[in-house]
Amino acid sequence: MNRLISRCVALDQDNIDTDQIIPARFLTATEFDGLGQHAFADWRYDGDGQLKADSPLNQPEAQHRQILVAGVNFGCGSSREHAPRAL
Repeated sequence: MNRLISRCVALDQDNIDTDQIIPARFLTATEFDGLGQHAFADWRYDGDGQLKADSPLNQPEAQHRQILVAGVNFGCGSSREHAPRAL
């Protein structure tokens, strides 16, 4: 068992589904390496691919954190292997 020590990122929202964790347009990937860069893509980037300054995931204090704390029913929705792999 590995021990993980990190500060956390808190997403104070319930019912974050797998479509929010990894948008469907990234489900064509057959390799999981690099999939994490697309996690929460619609939360983190605008329509032009620019970082959204107001996203909690883009804040400097959220960078390099390894623990995500979310509300109830996190990961609901369709069952897809890509969502946990992206995280």
